[in-house]
Order: sequence, then C-alpha cells, then structure tokens
Amino acid sequence: MPQLIVKSSDQPVDVYPLVRLRTTIGRSARSDVCIPDAFASRLHAEVRKEGESYWLQDLGSANGTRYNGQVVSMPIPLIPGGEIQIGETTILFDDERLIKGKNATLITDSTQALDPSMTISFNHRRTPTSEIIDSQFSSRTELLGLISKVGVALLSSSGLDDTLNQVASLVFEAVPADRCVIMLKNEANGEMKIMVARQRGKTETVEEVRISSLVMLEVLQNGKSVLTADAQHDPRFASQTMALLDIRSVLAVPLSVSENNIFGLIYADAPTGTATFSEEHLNILTTLASVASIRVENAKLLEERFEKERIQRELAFATEIQQSFQPSSPPQMENYEFQGISFSCYEIGGDYYDFIKLPEGKMMIALGDVSGKGTAAALLMSSLHAAIHAQITAKTPLMQTIVSVNKYLTENTPSNRFVTLFAAELDPQTGVLTYINAGHNPPLVGRANGEVEQLESGGFPLGLILMAEYEIGQLQLNSGDSLIVYSDGVSEANNLKEEEFGMDRLKAVVSKNINRSAAGLRDKVENALSNFTQTAPANDDITLVIVKRK
Repeated sequence: MPQLIVKSSDQPVDVYPLVRLRTTIGRSARSDVCIPDAFASRLHAEVRKEGESYWLQDLGSANGTRYNGQVVSMPIPLIPGGEIQIGETTILFDDERLIKGKNATLITDSTQALDPSMTISFNHRRTPTSEIIDSQFSSRTELLGLISKVGVALLSSSGLDDTLNQVASLVFEAVPADRCVIMLKNEANGEMKIMVARQRGKTETVEEVRISSLVMLEVLQNGKSVLTADAQHDPRFASQTMALLDIRSVLAVPLSVSENNIFGLIYADAPTGTATFSEEHLNILTTLASVASIRVENAKLLEERFEKERIQRELAFATEIQQSFQPSSPPQMENYEFQGISFSCYEIGGDYYDFIKLPEGKMMIALGDVSGKGTAAALLMSSLHAAIHAQITAKTPLMQTIVSVNKYLTENTPSNRFVTLFAAELDPQTGVLTYINAGHNPPLVGRANGEVEQLESGGFPLGLILMAEYEIGQLQLNSGDSLIVYSDGVSEANNLKEEEFGMDRLKAVVSKNINRSAAGLRDKVENALSNFTQTAPANDDITLVIVKRK
C-alpha cells in the first residue's frame, strides 16, 4: 500500500498509509498527517491520488514545500523513494505496489482447541467425556468417531450458514429427531433469530416454527439442557404448543463458549409414535453442541469481520467519491487568490464548495451546507453538485441556476431535508461579485483597511419552497479585499465549555490578518478555531472558502 514515512529530528518515525483520495499535511490537528514542525503551516501541503498515481501540491504554505530539493510551485507526481521536505520534517513516499517479487502471506482463521472433557448435562453439571463413554455409549470408538466426524464436517464449512446447516445434518445423524431448529442471539437487541429450521429428509426450510417458550427459557436464561421423553405430560413443559404439534420427545442444548456466554441453542423434537429420546441422546447432542459452538462462534466473528470490512470499504469509496467533487487545486487567475478547505466530522459529510470557470473569463464560487450529517447529507450534497454543474454546462444565468436547483431539490428530496447555499460570480476585470445567498451564513468581506462587513442579501434555503424567490446582491472587491465564506461548522464550533466560536471571534481573526495571502488567512482562521475548540469533538462539518484580490 502507498504510504508516507515521516521523519522529524526529535520525533519517532511515523508511517501513514495513503487510504484517502486527498491526504492533507500540516501543523493542524485536523490534517491527515499532523507534523509538529514550527516551520510548517497549519494546512501546508496535500497528496492527491489521480488514477494509480499520487501527486504532491503545496497549499499556499508560508515557507513552501520542496520535493527532491526543488520548490513545489504546481502539482508534481510522486515516485517511490521521493523526498518531501517541509520545514525540518522529511517525508518519504513509499509505494510497495511497485516492488516485484513480494512474498504472499496466507491468513487463515484460527480455531480454539476444544476441551472435550466438558459437556452440559441435564442437571447443568459439567460431565467429563470419559464418564459419558463409560456410562452411556456402547464403545469409546463410537463417541470419538462422532467427535471426529463433527470436527471434520465443520472444518470444511465456508461460512456461518454453511456451518449451521452442517450442524443440523449432524443432528439428524446423531439422534432420531424429526425436526431440528438452530437459533442464534442477535447481539444488537438480544432477540433470538431462527437460522435453520429443517425436517428429516427435506432440504427446504420449515415455514412456521413453534417452540415452547419454557424450553427456550430453560436453555437460554438458566443455561440448562432439556430432555423430556413425554412432552405433553411433562409438568415442566406441557403446553398447548406441544399438544398442537403432537410432540412427544424434546431435546434442547445451549450453544456457548463459556457458561456465561450462551449465544444460541440447538432444538430437536420427535412426534408421538416415533422413537423416544433418552439421556444418551442428550449427551450425544451436548457433545455435538460443545464441538460445534466454537466453530459457529468463529464463523459468526468471521462474518462480522467481513461485514465490518465491507462497510469500511464502502465508506472509503464514498469518501473518495465525495473528495473528488472538491476542486483538485485552487484555480489560477491573475490578481486573485482562491483557497478552499473542508473537514468532515464523520467519514463523509454534507458540505460542498466549488470554483467553476464561466464564459468570458468569470469565476463561480459556491459553498453549500446540507442539513444533517453523515451518509444522508453526503448523498444530497452529491445531488447539489450535479445540479449546479448541469446548470453551468447549460450556460444558465445565476438567478435561473438557483431557481432551477431549488425546484429540483424540492421535488426530489424529503421535506425535512434542505440545503443552504452561497453562490457568486466574480468578474475579474472589475472586481464585481454578483451573488445569491440561499439561507446560508452571511459571508464576510474583509477590507484592506481592516474593516469587516457581512453580506446580508439572501432568501430561503433550497429544497423547502417550490416557488421561493431570491435576491441578487453585488459586492465590489478592491485591491487587498477578501471574501470569506464559511459553513456553520466554523461559526458554531463548540469548545469544552459548550461555548460557540461565534461571529465576533471570526471577524476579529479576519480583521487582524486581512493583509495575509488567502492561504495565510485560511490558516489563521483554522488556527484560531483549533485553539478555541481544543480537544472538543467537532459537531459539524467545517468548510472555508477565501477569495482575495491582490
């Protein structure tokens, strides 16, 4: 796997696998690779995946980034062994995918050793296997043959369902049962779920299963095995269920890896007029369950691991897709600087920002915030991205773009979901910014003299009212002025005392650092935000866009 190897003069070597589409490097704790280097900017550089290649890009850092001794002024491809220099920190790019002749490692699931001396008896006393052989089985070979057969059969099982079906088949071979049911506990809610329900000689699943609740209670809560040779007249288990199903004999044993961890049961019964279960059958089924429990538990854990890995792969893929929506690098425009950054509070988020080149040399700047967080917000964000780009491709004017996107979202999203959006068109020749604010936080304008203004013109968020009306505002950006657009994850960030960062602090940072570059101003805002929140977890996605006229 491609990775970055970070070497600092007074720090141990750290290794960071490149598992994201974009990996940020900097002094900020929000960076994917955080380097405690005094000469590094808060958000210093970025490694981005393009196809099968990786590219290095400086993020407008104060002291610059070097790659193999050369200053990085534009995105540059990384090669294995390449050296990135940031301040006093050296970062090596390593890509083991390109190393030939690697050894393959076979990983198999391990099965715990079975202690055959422990079985569950009817009176809940653990009985040694040797005692069972001497008192119940006709020969030692018969029991050892059963244990061997169970072990070999279950070892060949490929998954949980296959394992459980193998167990059911072995139950029919071991005891004269007409029906076998295997149930496992749902760890999330504690409820029992029927995993296998079969009748002897049939492969299809029994559609309706009825089991005495008293039998289940005895096994699952009291941890006891159940044997009754005459269920309809047994005072412990006689019930309408037994009579209705014409059940005579019942066997039930717990599935567990310890006495305090019963995760399921094996149930078998036989109707009136067929063979009657004996204590020997109970011991056979108990022995089978003792061997099967470990394999079933391992199969469960293996499936849970596979499911967790599947979800992680899907989240990683979703994160990669979402990051691909963000601009790969700030656009270049004479006399202007553009910077944008976004941090999700979960794996994927609902914030969106964009720089889109328009006809006649103009530039569109957009920042949107979808209500909610996580996967649902990310899906709606992708719809917003597609809708805006579709309108831009069609050369739709700004007002009509917002009206059309609002109509699309209103008609195609749930009523409890909406999007706030700030969208603006910049004319670089005049410095005039024409904008619409659809329910978004009022952006700030930092003037060259240190004054800070708020843009108030706006309208309803997108996706709420079909025929909503919007106002167009205009702003003159003069030399040294900056536009700061942000999501509410910035202004509403909380510290450990549950206090908000707030607009006053944001304005103060902008006013104090207005003469810095767009990247420098971005870093100062992020630094103030980090110092304020400290170790408090982010309660929303954080996105910041800055446009500066030099």
